[in-house]
Amino acid sequence: MRAGIRERLSQQISSIGGCIYEAHESAPTLDKPYILLIQGTESTDTEWTGITTLFECWPSVSQQSDFSEVDELSDLIVEALDGQALVDPDSLIEFTCRYEGTVGSDKADADRDVITRGLRFSVMGIRTAQETVQDDWLDAICEWTLDTLGDPDWQAYSGRWPTDYIRPSVLWRWEGIETAAGARASTIEVRKKAIGHVIGRTVNEQTMTTAALAQSLSEAVKIPLSLPDRRYLTVLTPNVDLARDAMTEGQILVTFSRKIERNAEQGPLMREVNFQPNPNS
Repeated sequence: MRAGIRERLSQQISSIGGCIYEAHESAPTLDKPYILLIQGTESTDTEWTGITTLFECWPSVSQQSDFSEVDELSDLIVEALDGQALVDPDSLIEFTCRYEGTVGSDKADADRDVITRGLRFSVMGIRTAQETVQDDWLDAICEWTLDTLGDPDWQAYSGRWPTDYIRPSVLWRWEGIETAAGARASTIEVRKKAIGHVIGRTVNEQTMTTAALAQSLSEAVKIPLSLPDRRYLTVLTPNVDLARDAMTEGQILVTFSRKIERNAEQGPLMREVNFQPNPNS
């Protein structure tokens, strides 16, 4: 992942002339401006996000400059990495970067003779060996989502984020499944609680699309599962929580249900039937 980030920054930011260093290389004699790249901790977050590694980028310019140059270099770094699906040139691992904000405040580093600012990125690398999620309910929900949005730029994913996910996109996954007896003895009701993750190109696009999808779910009442077979999913209690993290938690919470026929219980076959008439009748 480190090599992929270095390659991306070198290609996109010509002003640094390929000067991307690591912590042990930092010294006053290094050419400026440069970017200090530091790898942080690695953790396995969830089944749908996979392995997340934290990286810090420190845009560094001479102390004889001012922080407007740090601002400009910071903007270029975020533009180059945030939301971008990259490929590591050494391992060929695909991963995606997400800007998480600054690391503390601006600072002057006298030892390195620079002024700088820390930018934190989470780098999501899904395990390529993961089994593909195949679920006809999720497939139907994804298809309905794309039809409802009506914008070819949007993508819909099922079960987990792919390694090469792009913005704007929506991920649908299951949070829980339960069954209950139907109104008739021959049926049961299956209910699945779904989480929708909406990732926009801007905060405003993300918020507006999340609200629009929740409203469309409320108005739809049912969405097609199989039109030829006249099978539908019933939409129950959709709601939105914009405070939840779009990537790891998901902002839309909704339950889908469907009544299905209960399988007839199979008993042992009768070997023979005897009949004796009543002589007194």
